[in-house]
Amino acid sequence: MTTVLSRIDLAPPPEAAAERNLRPNYRADIDGLRAIAILSVVAFHLNPDFISGGYLGVDVFFVISGFLISTIIFRSLENGRFSFMEFYAHRIRRIFPGLILVIAFCILVGWNALLPNEFVLLGKHVFASASFTENFRLQREAGYFDVATSLKPLMHLWSLAIEEQFYLVFPLILWCAWRLRWNALVVVALIFAASFGAYVHDALYKPIIAFFSPRARFWELMAGAMLAYAMLHRAETMQALRSSRIGRLAVELPSGRGTSVMSLLGLSLVGLALFGTNRVLPLPKLTGEIFAVSGAAFLIFSGPAGWVNRFVLSHRVAVFIGLISYPLYLWHWPLLSFLTIVNGNYPPFDQRLFAVLISFVLAALTFRFVELPIRQSRAYRAKAAMALLAASIGMLVLGVLSQYVTPSYDPATSKIIEAWDFGGYPQMDGLHVDNVYDFGALGRFTALGENERNRVMFIGDSHAIQYRWSVHDLFKNSNLPQAQLPIVTFVNNFTTENLDIMKPIFDKILRDERVKTIIFSEFWALQRQSSKINYSVRCCGEGLMQMMGTPAPPPMSEERVSAVNKGLQDLINLMRRAGKEFYVILDNPFGEELAPRFLLNRSFFHKIRISVTPLSKAQAIARSEPFRSEIQNIARLTGAKIIDPIEHLCDDTCPALSADGTPIYKDYDHLSQYTLTHRVHYLDFILKANSGE
Repeated sequence: MTTVLSRIDLAPPPEAAAERNLRPNYRADIDGLRAIAILSVVAFHLNPDFISGGYLGVDVFFVISGFLISTIIFRSLENGRFSFMEFYAHRIRRIFPGLILVIAFCILVGWNALLPNEFVLLGKHVFASASFTENFRLQREAGYFDVATSLKPLMHLWSLAIEEQFYLVFPLILWCAWRLRWNALVVVALIFAASFGAYVHDALYKPIIAFFSPRARFWELMAGAMLAYAMLHRAETMQALRSSRIGRLAVELPSGRGTSVMSLLGLSLVGLALFGTNRVLPLPKLTGEIFAVSGAAFLIFSGPAGWVNRFVLSHRVAVFIGLISYPLYLWHWPLLSFLTIVNGNYPPFDQRLFAVLISFVLAALTFRFVELPIRQSRAYRAKAAMALLAASIGMLVLGVLSQYVTPSYDPATSKIIEAWDFGGYPQMDGLHVDNVYDFGALGRFTALGENERNRVMFIGDSHAIQYRWSVHDLFKNSNLPQAQLPIVTFVNNFTTENLDIMKPIFDKILRDERVKTIIFSEFWALQRQSSKINYSVRCCGEGLMQMMGTPAPPPMSEERVSAVNKGLQDLINLMRRAGKEFYVILDNPFGEELAPRFLLNRSFFHKIRISVTPLSKAQAIARSEPFRSEIQNIARLTGAKIIDPIEHLCDDTCPALSADGTPIYKDYDHLSQYTLTHRVHYLDFILKANSGE
């Protein structure tokens, strides 16, 4: 580490003599404060359990930015030297090099790792990032804590967008105030008060807006601005502090102890926020940001002489991390996000840690070989700014054109991509609402067929409803007139665990002599909360890949399983005594090996490839146990007939693709439309028996 530090000048780039704007004097401790902020954010993204409030490091960054930028503006205006062109050119040279590099990286990796629709979505985020409107895009899409954000490689640039929006409007506001001879501190305080009021309201009632909207964030930047004004007019500030009891105590402590006490207080407040300690206090939605902002302000105001600032924040390692904090912020999240995308699941900790370590290396290289040469160049400052602005416009164009330049794939891969769907099945003709079995709030059920004299009831969850396409195909290919085929009613959203809710429906079925056959199908392993299901990837997140599911539920107790099984057994016995045929469909094969999205191998370095992991028939059966055997036993005891999809869909193995490469499954556990209409023949005899064919 010492060797690395010795090769990087820990002082800022020298100020060019020709510059009009007056930059603040360099303070190593502020770079150290940046280190605390970035390390907390990275640790939070690495594992939220490490530092539950780590995301509040962004709030510390806002205070630092508000302080440094406002110091430049206040000093320059008060000396009559402020230049808008120079200000924005300096911002471009500071912000754009690393940003353009990381966006370009995301486009290149996205071209390899993303599906066409995902690449289009990435393009929208590229446009939003390059135009510094990513916060507004994310505000429209979802919340920061939505799991889908793990799949958005540029999500973290929302904070940079807010800073750039601040850089765009704040200098103009202060310049107008200066020209009109208004008190700058009063103007800043008014903006602070308005923004803080919006933040309090939004944090309590509109948390998504509170997180992403500049109106609820500017108060943090204004805290830095007020701090800048106070430190530029330190004599007046000290006089004002002496007028209050607490301020007088801090100012008049001997031998600089006041600044040390202030720095310790600041570090304590930041620590309380970052480690989530504030959550035990009233209004935890507010105190985290307030503690982080207040703590950062105390640390900055205490100055380089404060104990924490002098011995902790000014340490060479802290300063080094602070210097690379901006490129580190840029790099770490895309690496973690693409790692999640390539894995198809939340990556193991060692992989995430490796990605973070790589981001440190890339940040140091970016700082040394990209940022510093551009920032230190005096001869080509204007040309560099113009070139960077042009490159940024190029990124905007790429974002707009992404929908026209999506990656292309071979026919076999395209088939899998087209089958990658967590949505419902396509609409079908002939599907209608069964007015006879219309239970209003309890359910309005759909049906196929027209023969009122003969009814088949398909009951269950989505594993029952998927068979609508099989029935539709049977009806379509039947030699009988459509009017002679039975009505098949699909009673959806019901499982054996809520049979009590279904009592009015079963009472009607029991009395309805036209109902000859009842078929019950549900995802037995899921409804009994089997630990053999990978809930984190099964279904049904939003955003890229639609991949994030729900946490695994606690296993259903043996007593509850026994009670549910007893309810199903009693129901079958009741229906069998009424002369009705009762069929139970067991679980079809399920798992990552079969889901289309897991048939594609993604990589940072090559285009998407087909990669199939075999699933043996024995594995498929074992995965559905012990509930498979329990349902079979109930059927034996009651005389119900078992339909076993595994026996029909598997030989020694359960294939994921048909002979022509068409996916047999739609997702983790549902059959594809192709399979339902071409390979599911285990329902044919039921329809034939009920239609007289």
